[in-house]
Amino acid sequence: MLIEERRQGIINYLEKKDKATIEDVMNLLKISRSTVRRDFIDLENKNLIIRSRGGVLKKRYFKYELSLNEKKVLNLDKKKKIAAIARKFINEGDVIYLSGGTTTLELAKSLNNLENIIVFTNAINILLELVDNINIKIKVLGGDFRRKTFSLVGQDSINFIKKYNFDKVFMGANGISINEGITTPNEGETLVDGEVLKRSKEVFLLADDSKFGAVAYSKICDLENINYIITNKELNKDLLKDFEAKGIKVLTK
Repeated sequence: MLIEERRQGIINYLEKKDKATIEDVMNLLKISRSTVRRDFIDLENKNLIIRSRGGVLKKRYFKYELSLNEKKVLNLDKKKKIAAIARKFINEGDVIYLSGGTTTLELAKSLNNLENIIVFTNAINILLELVDNINIKIKVLGGDFRRKTFSLVGQDSINFIKKYNFDKVFMGANGISINEGITTPNEGETLVDGEVLKRSKEVFLLADDSKFGAVAYSKICDLENINYIITNKELNKDLLKDFEAKGIKVLTK
């Protein structure tokens, strides 16, 4: 088998299975462990796969950004589970930031019995969820309104953020990759989230399992900037080790 045919065989396998161990490819193509490793390195260098300990993941690029209305009906049970886990980390007296998104919206819905917290957000949908709770102080960023996501972005948003510090930030993302970091399709959202991260003591990334291995256009941050990832199910043990090596605690319950 030619080298090109062999490596295309790995890509074809990942298209069906999403992930592969070294042993999977050894058995599939009848090749040695060292050959598999060389192929993995070559494919990663060509930006075609994501390597993790003991195997690889399919790399999924996307540019299209779903609207808020499109996203709110997707994976709702997963989002509710993630929000319930995140809620355990919010205490009375906290100053928190909720980024725009439908998972962070579910978290906002769970804050009604809290008192004496300050919630910063750039998301109009989160503002509307919290507006009737007189025990929560809300601070909304100014900026340019994005109809697609109901969020506020731009230099005015960034200037506002620079005046404050946060105990905890809870943010969403469209893609999570060991090598590419945390990504989203819109550069405006990226710049706002990136500034928020600089000003927070702890960073919680809320993401369902569909986000792992995906890579979007604009990078928010490297994985080292994240303290916790909260997701809906346990990760592959090799991928989990990669996150732990970056100092990230992954929470699923």
